[in-house]
Amino acid sequence: MKNNTVKMEARPDTERRPQWTELIIALVVAVLVYGVGIVLLGLFPAPTPALEGLVGLLFSGAAPILVFAIVVLSRIRKLPAFGVRRVSPRWLLIAVLLAAACFAVIFTFDTVIQHLFPGVDDSQDILRAAASGGILALVGTIFFGAVLTPLGEELLFRGILTRFFERWGGGVAIVVSALIFAVWHGINLVFPSALLVGLVNGWLMVRTKSIWPGVVLHIVYNSAFLTLYSFS
Repeated sequence: MKNNTVKMEARPDTERRPQWTELIIALVVAVLVYGVGIVLLGLFPAPTPALEGLVGLLFSGAAPILVFAIVVLSRIRKLPAFGVRRVSPRWLLIAVLLAAACFAVIFTFDTVIQHLFPGVDDSQDILRAAASGGILALVGTIFFGAVLTPLGEELLFRGILTRFFERWGGGVAIVVSALIFAVWHGINLVFPSALLVGLVNGWLMVRTKSIWPGVVLHIVYNSAFLTLYSFS
């Protein structure tokens, strides 16, 4: 009995990552959760654009957290298997610096695109309405869009998807999960920013085996853009 315990504790990280069962459960639950959510949002629309943006951000953060919780409870119950583990503070600082770099790159890219193609739709009008709807709306926008949503999306896309695809190598895990993350945000002007953040956060996950650097980067990045939206 003692020897078996030692062997279980000595299993390499590769044997504890999410398996096909967790991936299938995540896909099925995501379809159900997002499908029901989209239907309910359509049946009961918010009375104002600002409130519509807040409700949308709340849903975008709560839905992936719910999917993640169901996946964890379905089979693997140890959170470190999904990257929910402690990491050196040095990596959190690196994440902040990388967030600033990503913001600078995407802000420059968006500015150039808006200059070359005036009036191009970036699909962020609802977020701008929420961020500029007053101080309470801005606080709600920052919390839902720059705290809850980054946490939920990192748990789902990095904690489950990146960790799952690591079985075929770090490079594959980073690129494939980033592409899925970007497509999930839509084929529009947001796609490049989602792809960049997905690639960087995928690299942070593969490098540290922890979701927290990616969560920090995502929080800083989203906070910067949502604060910018409050002035537009």
